[in-house]
Amino acid sequence: MSVKTLPDQITDLLIALVFVGKLLPGDKLPPERQFAEYLGVDRTSLRMALKTLTRMNVVNAVQGSGIRVLNYKVDCGLDFLTNLYQVEELEFGGDLLLSGLDMLNRAIPLAIKMSVEKNGVGARESRGHILEAIQKMHQSVEQGLDARQLAILDSQLVDNLLSSTDNIYMQLAAGSSRQIRIALAEKHYELIDVKKHLDWLINIMMRVASGILSIEDMLSEYSEYMNKTSEPLKEYLMALPAQPVLKSSPLHNEKNIIDLDDIMKKISPING
Repeated sequence: MSVKTLPDQITDLLIALVFVGKLLPGDKLPPERQFAEYLGVDRTSLRMALKTLTRMNVVNAVQGSGIRVLNYKVDCGLDFLTNLYQVEELEFGGDLLLSGLDMLNRAIPLAIKMSVEKNGVGARESRGHILEAIQKMHQSVEQGLDARQLAILDSQLVDNLLSSTDNIYMQLAAGSSRQIRIALAEKHYELIDVKKHLDWLINIMMRVASGILSIEDMLSEYSEYMNKTSEPLKEYLMALPAQPVLKSSPLHNEKNIIDLDDIMKKISPING
């Protein structure tokens, strides 16, 4: 993996601090000169990072009022998650991972429905790629690939599924959710009989494609199956600390900054 630029490191730090709750909606960031000195960075790099965060709607700059933190759950989009997953120093916490699992269990049957209902050569080719991906995973299980490698193949399978819907929001969601899907699938495959799971996936997709199974019945059957088979994963995630933790600083300098408590206290009268 390439080394991140200084502006990217600053961006990662501030995104992580927003996510773990060290920076709250409405908090006012320190003046640029003071902030750069506290972080141990040059003002140009800080300014570049803040511009990136402004485009993402993580912060908002108002003339004469400074820069304030926004509510990422309300104001940000999928790019927030995409960038969040790239912060290697961050432990996501059980709550986020459980939300991701719930989202996937709901979204994938909808994507299958949209794919089956979609006409055209491109959609048929995509569905063919999905079956090929499942068969490749079957072969990989027999070859003894580990859970991580299987999770990457699973991610490619879901990418093809979401792409086959020909829906731009589904396609964008594929990119934004890829890292969390890999993390969840890796643990899932450590806890279940993978070959049995893949046999079930092939069976239900073939029944839908051949018209034996209606879309409505597929949605019901898939939801029931995934809720059952993901129980071990849910139990594992529920045992994790619920809240995210920043283990070390994404800003790689000698300061190892993992919070802004000291500098935020200095400007708290302004925030109030």
